[in-house]
Order: sequence, then C-alpha cells, then structure tokens
Amino acid sequence: MSTTQIASHFREGPAPGDVSSYDVEGDLSSYEYCFVELDTSRPRCVKAYNGGFPVGVLTNRPIEDATAIAFSLIARVQTRGKALVKAGSGGIAVSDLVKVTTGGVVIKATPTDKDIIVGQCEYAAAEGLVGTIRLFATYASV
Repeated sequence: MSTTQIASHFREGPAPGDVSSYDVEGDLSSYEYCFVELDTSRPRCVKAYNGGFPVGVLTNRPIEDATAIAFSLIARVQTRGKALVKAGSGGIAVSDLVKVTTGGVVIKATPTDKDIIVGQCEYAAAEGLVGTIRLFATYASV
C-alpha cells in the first residue's frame, strides 16, 4: 500500500474528444467548473444550467460579446474523463454518485429517486469548492 496521496483536486489531461467547443449564450464567466445545458434557440450553443439535460462541465470562462476577441466566445465543455466540478449544498464525498442541481453545481445523487447521475466523486469538496468527479455518460431514468 502506498503512503502517498493526491493532496488536491485534479483533472487528468483530456483525451481527444473529451472536450468540445460550443457557442456561448450570455455571460458564463462565473460558471467555470459547473455543468451547462444546450440553448434550444441556437444550434451548437450552451447556456447556464437551468434544470435541463446537462451537456458537460464548462472548463473556461466565456462571455457572449459581439465586440470581444474570438477565444472569449467559445465555451470549452468537458463531456468525458475526470473533471473538476464545483460542489453544491452539503458538498460531495469520495465515492458519492453525483447529480446536477441549480446553477450547474453537483450534489450527492439518490439513485432510487431516479436522479440523473452524471458521475462519481474521486476527490471530495465542501460546498462552493472544487472537487473531482469521473464523468459518466448521462442518461434519463424512465
């Protein structure tokens, strides 16, 4: 057994295809490490999570601004691998299955309640702080 331990949250280098680029709806500069959802009025565009189906975790701080330089108009969204995420109410603990809640943050999921589980916690975080989850392919329970 190793005596070393990873001392902080981590994100492993994403493989090709783990992070996708999207157009931006609104100001997402405060949503880094939060889940986003598709904007239904524009193709290939994401917006702040508001209870829809989560697309993935925002890995940058884009702002929709017609006068801004191009890189600030692109949302980088991680859909696979190990992602840094912001914890919501109650925080998240190692091995918790997690779901997305208001504002795109994650909280502990309850599978028996038919929650949409987006991943499993690998590095814990208190409310408002950043932890690490292993992303799952999301699905809806019917």
